Amino acid sequence: MLLGKISGSVTTKDFSFRAEARVKKMQYLAVKDFEGKWILAYADSIVKYPSRTLVNAKVIGFRDSRGFLKQITVPFEPETPVFTAEEDFIRKTLGLKEDGLYVGVLSGYKIHVSLPVKHLITKHIAVLAKSGAGKSYATGVLLEELAENNVPVVVLDPHGEYSTLVNKNEKQKEVEQMDSFGVTPKSYRNQVNVFSLRNKNTIRLNAKLSADEIIEMLPTKISSAAKGLLYSAVKNMEGKNYTLRDVIEEIEAIESNAKWGLISLMEVLENTRLFSLNPTKPDELVREGKMSILDLKDGPPEIQQMVAMKIAKELFEARKYGKIPEFLLVVEEAHNFAPERGFGEVCSSKILRTIASEGRKFGLGLCIISQRPAKVDKNILSQASTQIILKVTNPNDVKAIMDSVEGVGYGTKEEIKDLPIGVAMIVGVTEQPLIVDVRIRRSEHGGESIKIDQKQMDFEERVACFSPKVNQDDVRKSYKGIEKITFLNYPLWKASGLFMERDIDFYVDGILGEIVFSGEGGLNYSKGIRVLMELPPTQRAILFYLMKHKMSSLEKISSDLQIMLSNTQANLKSLVEKKYVAAEEYMFKSMFDPNIPIDPAKMGIRSRPEEKEKTGEFLDFMISPDFVRKIGEIWNIRITEVRPVYYPYWMITHREKRFLIDAVNNKLELEKSNSLKKMM
Repeated sequence: MLLGKISGSVTTKDFSFRAEARVKKMQYLAVKDFEGKWILAYADSIVKYPSRTLVNAKVIGFRDSRGFLKQITVPFEPETPVFTAEEDFIRKTLGLKEDGLYVGVLSGYKIHVSLPVKHLITKHIAVLAKSGAGKSYATGVLLEELAENNVPVVVLDPHGEYSTLVNKNEKQKEVEQMDSFGVTPKSYRNQVNVFSLRNKNTIRLNAKLSADEIIEMLPTKISSAAKGLLYSAVKNMEGKNYTLRDVIEEIEAIESNAKWGLISLMEVLENTRLFSLNPTKPDELVREGKMSILDLKDGPPEIQQMVAMKIAKELFEARKYGKIPEFLLVVEEAHNFAPERGFGEVCSSKILRTIASEGRKFGLGLCIISQRPAKVDKNILSQASTQIILKVTNPNDVKAIMDSVEGVGYGTKEEIKDLPIGVAMIVGVTEQPLIVDVRIRRSEHGGESIKIDQKQMDFEERVACFSPKVNQDDVRKSYKGIEKITFLNYPLWKASGLFMERDIDFYVDGILGEIVFSGEGGLNYSKGIRVLMELPPTQRAILFYLMKHKMSSLEKISSDLQIMLSNTQANLKSLVEKKYVAAEEYMFKSMFDPNIPIDPAKMGIRSRPEEKEKTGEFLDFMISPDFVRKIGEIWNIRITEVRPVYYPYWMITHREKRFLIDAVNNKLELEKSNSLKKMM
């Protein structure tokens, strides 16, 4: 299908075209180069204007005769047709394979996305997302696929979320959508073995601990003298099958005042009752085609970390010497088991760093899962060459992800922030990041409840809306002569972020690009946001200063803003020429009124939007999230999330003219009505 023709500037990396048919963000495109080869690209951004739609596309490339993905070296010619890419062409160019771990479908297509099994064992994997974005659900899908492929797995499960793999999925809403993903309900009871800290099938740690292991597990650091006593006691029992109690009694026999503090700390370890002369062995946990889930929810973090340390260490040693088959170690809440050094060191950190750096040589893969990537040891995170990234908005977490992934740019960073719930960006499977709708689980989900209609939410099905307070009858009573009345959802962008370490929300008109905020009797709108965005930062700072102080002198402006006098003078001259500032003798005043509070904390809307089913008519967005983020930069707001919301209006027709009535305040909005005439 023809989508349009290339226009404007063209490079070997990207191009633009005017859409002649509907185009969606991240849609794959096909273009022929000057040699007649088909080249794959995708729609990176779309901007709608009243009379046209412009699409900016990024070039992916083509597969050569050897199967390597190649970039084009000559830009496309202007007026070159742009077509919808066929699924076979997309699959072949991206290098997607049918076999492997089936985790979902390419967003907007029916193309299955599968992860190569061997790649995970030898390259490591990370599942990263903010809380509630579907992290444990996606991990459950991954575990199901590992079971389907008979890959041995050991899961460190601090919240007891994954033992429900033994139950088949019976949630009606999820079952109804399974056909679209080609899956059916299934229990993995015959493959899953659940260990716990209590009840039957208890996790038992080897009571024969080395001196170094004891030191790492102790709740506090000990002195050099105490370490000497411990090393001496353990050395005296070489060749014996000793326990912690034996070590304690050996230390008690030593004449030293340093022993009492050490003994008391070691008794804390013994009282955990984790240690046994009949421990859970590596070959009990790692078996062909089986999955061992270590349910640690009954223990505090310190106990969980001890279990993780001892089990991981013994599994690593056993795999190193070929005593157990190749397997994958899955660590949920990895930021608690291997925190970044600035967030503290725990006893399990060292062995997990070792596995991350050396495990691949011995066929031991590591899968880390975290809702706080910035708090995960960066050396471990950087070793995960495959990453399943769901929605992440915290700036520090986004930065940690970007630092750990090679070959991704600014666009990828923004995409991570805007991912819908249940949609993942998968990096490392192919040369190109993939946007994937995570498939429905076959087994029961044991983590945080996810509404399936939100998880598979299409932008058109469920939206965030402000609730109307004025009904049709109220409008008809207030405005006479109404010929027709329609409920209209008007697009706004809701931006959330930090301003001077305070949480802040503000709203931007999704069509006009002006800031929207509550005022007396209804909504108010800024005027001239684009003007502020186009000004250089120094001129903007001077203009803001004059808007706040009414009038000031050159010297006062220079002093208060700490700008050189000559620089201040030059920028004031430019502002005067643009007629944004007026000069009165030696004083300057602002002539620019954006009709907006200087304090961003006063820019919000009093009521809050809620998730609702789609009702009424919807206007399309003409302003991009990137534009909203640039608005935040004007006030030095650190944007963490930009999401679409809708404001309710009643659109009435009177004498064949359309008018908008605010459905919250029952207020006629003439300016917005005039804008509507140009669009409809």
